[in-house]
Amino acid sequence: MSDLISLLASILPYAIGALFSPLILYTLLATISPINRPRLSSFAFLFGSVIIFLILAFIGLYIGTTLFGINARTVQTSSIIETVFGIILLIIAVKTIFVGEESRSGGLINFINLQKNSFLSVFLKFFYFGLIAVLASFTTAIFITVAGIIIGLSNPGFTNTAITVTILGLISLFVAEISFIFYLISPDAAEDILDPFREWAPKYGDYLTGFVYFIIGLFLITRGFYTF
Repeated sequence: MSDLISLLASILPYAIGALFSPLILYTLLATISPINRPRLSSFAFLFGSVIIFLILAFIGLYIGTTLFGINARTVQTSSIIETVFGIILLIIAVKTIFVGEESRSGGLINFINLQKNSFLSVFLKFFYFGLIAVLASFTTAIFITVAGIIIGLSNPGFTNTAITVTILGLISLFVAEISFIFYLISPDAAEDILDPFREWAPKYGDYLTGFVYFIIGLFLITRGFYTF
């Protein structure tokens, strides 16, 4: 149990970082409509997000397991990864705060307006959106992949790996998960809850994300140096 708790503590910063990556929220707010199959749309979006999450996590696990097999000094390897990633994260934090995107809508978001509204086409469209929202968010993809590497380097066994990856996914994809739950219960209530974020997110989302990345970056650098 102590090994599992230690492993969860190791990947928690990465899960929180993936959670605060804004592209998933922006895409959800810009595409899902309460009058256009919102339950199906939110489910397909979540399903696509889960699929790409599993792919990224297993890529990380494969890399980490391979490194574990060729390098017995896993603690030092993990420390190097965290230190380098922490530095990269600080750079991304500064960019996110001070260099806002000129446009949050474009071909990807407008794509949905050109499609038909059959059950299959709606499912496929939002499956694609969920998949691409995670993949196109560079920081989210990196957080998930690096967390997978950390898990693989720890070589915790099948059960602890499964538990850790599940918790990583639950935290990382929380925005997509909670949106699906809201739309499943009541699409109208979901819109009432999510609508304030349509105005708030473009104005202040970058500052919150940048702040969270900055704190996590400092933490990872400190932890990386401390465990050398």
